[in-house]
Amino acid sequence: MHTSNMNKYYRKHFFVLMIIWLISLFSLSIFSYYKFSSDLKNELGNQAMLIAIDIAERLSIEEKEIDRLLSLDFNQLLKDNINIEFEKKARAVMNYSNIKYIYFVSPIDDSRVKYVVEEGEEGIYSSPAGTPLNIVYLLDAVESQETRLKDTNGSWYVDKDRYTVRTERLKKAITYDRPSYYINADQWGSYITGYAHVYTEDGKDLGLIGVDIILDKYQASIKKYLIIISGFVFTNIGIGIFAIILIFTVKKSEEQIYEKTVLSCTDELTSILNRRGFIELLEEELQKSIKDKRQISLLLLDVDYFKEFNDAYGHLAGDDALRKIATLLKEKANEYEGFAGRYGGDEFAILLPDIDREKAEEVANTIVNEIGELYKVESSQRGIPFNTVSIGVTSFVPEEEVTIQTLIDYADTALYKSKRYGRNRAYVLEKSPLCSTKE
Repeated sequence: MHTSNMNKYYRKHFFVLMIIWLISLFSLSIFSYYKFSSDLKNELGNQAMLIAIDIAERLSIEEKEIDRLLSLDFNQLLKDNINIEFEKKARAVMNYSNIKYIYFVSPIDDSRVKYVVEEGEEGIYSSPAGTPLNIVYLLDAVESQETRLKDTNGSWYVDKDRYTVRTERLKKAITYDRPSYYINADQWGSYITGYAHVYTEDGKDLGLIGVDIILDKYQASIKKYLIIISGFVFTNIGIGIFAIILIFTVKKSEEQIYEKTVLSCTDELTSILNRRGFIELLEEELQKSIKDKRQISLLLLDVDYFKEFNDAYGHLAGDDALRKIATLLKEKANEYEGFAGRYGGDEFAILLPDIDREKAEEVANTIVNEIGELYKVESSQRGIPFNTVSIGVTSFVPEEEVTIQTLIDYADTALYKSKRYGRNRAYVLEKSPLCSTKE
């Protein structure tokens, strides 16, 4: 895969992973927040419900007392001995909890409804005008007298404050024959209410004990937890941003190092491997061939009469010829997953891993023919034709004792034979490199 394509590939997948990480981070944070909020609400709701059950079981009240309490207005109720005793016991519980209100409420039938929601009171009762106030507080306990004054803005209750609307939640609590809890909000604040039914000895349902735990402290806890979660999220985002910057800095540094390395191994004129880069690859591939016991082929090329060509046609023409030859050699090497390099001034080399002698000879002959056909020019005044090449080929399965110098020497010997037998041709030396190269 080309380096730029690899960079795009990894960059794309990196950003996908970053998006997944951010989504996971926010999802985990939101889940944790709602889980904490839900667990805390359940804990408070169960606490309110258990207290309501305990008070409901201890409350002893006769039906005749219900009728008497209904006949009182709110201020009379607060001064009644039954309510005073109820409030005294309720405050003993409130002193050790976050409970603000404990009360005994009962539904009333339409014939006993005294008040309805008036225009302008819709927001107070969360009900449209004309809705009957058909729930009455038969007993009412507040954590302190100061709270009562605060709830009424320093004044006092009117009788209508003793009544409220039978909301959907109250309807459910009344009709549900088991203890329950709900989150409520009205003119008295936001709170979690635990409900438990009050029954007579013969099992008649008289109403509900309500226990209100105000949500001020709960909301403060949520805010603290939210601050912690926010800190966690932004810290992780900060770390992530720092990591991204660090990764791209390192990546840029690696690319710069890579570019320098590539440049140090690339021939400036022809843009193929220079001698250093080619020798490094040759060493690497030779060791692989020794280890895997596979064929390796090396081609050394010399441009025929290049000095004479350069003198006849000029250095610019000579440079252009070398570039064209290098391009052809690189394309040919790539066909066989090999490598092409400029070995010297007018010398080139091709490494063909896992290519046998017959195929290497075929490749060499193809190169000789194609370079001869690059383009034609008429002979110069000195009788110098356009470039041709001589190629020396060596191909074998190397043993442990073989070195790159052995391989190069053998190919060089083959190149010498190619020149000796007339140039513009390829010569394959078939002897083992461990044997004498003399003929």
